Amino acid sequence: MKNKILLIAILCCSLNLVSQNLNDTWQIGIGMGVTKFSASDAAFIGDGYQFQVPVVSLTMPVGERFSIDGAMSINTIDNIGLIENSASYFSLDASLRYNFDAVLNNFSPYVFAGGSVVDSERKMTPTFNIGAGGIYWLTDTIGVNPQVFYKHSFESYESMRSHIQGTLSVVFRLNWGNTSGGNSPTKSNASCYYNQF
Repeated sequence: MKNKILLIAILCCSLNLVSQNLNDTWQIGIGMGVTKFSASDAAFIGDGYQFQVPVVSLTMPVGERFSIDGAMSINTIDNIGLIENSASYFSLDASLRYNFDAVLNNFSPYVFAGGSVVDSERKMTPTFNIGAGGIYWLTDTIGVNPQVFYKHSFESYESMRSHIQGTLSVVFRLNWGNTSGGNSPTKSNASCYYNQF
């Protein structure tokens, strides 16, 4: 009987830890990015790959599962040894995220859709974006955030071509205006309690 109760208590705590949403606080990120153009589009843009530093972002929760993300990417470094930028790249991004439940207690995946205004040696061009990413929380306040998204440039705009961008950032939880009470990546927001009396 005691073993069954202990098993139920452990299961209760495990399910609660796995089901928490870790993207329920304000977050700020800083990192780097790489864009990839197809061969035909690279001839038009001037680069097949472009390297961006810095990539900065700010994320605000707007509901139990949703958050709004704004980001800026600039290629301030022309040559890092692996990638040499012969064309400039500047992007302002805005997206709506859907945050999934935590996986393995510390990894918080999400998908998103939104738009950008991108400039590369020409006039600014709007794009439609879709993508996915996730944050692996190293501590309660610091995480590593890889993400990849496809930026679609419509044919009516001739100053930019569709491309893929991947980013890698360090993210900091700010705990501003927490919409659900401030979940911690390593702690559950509800307790699993067994009263033996």
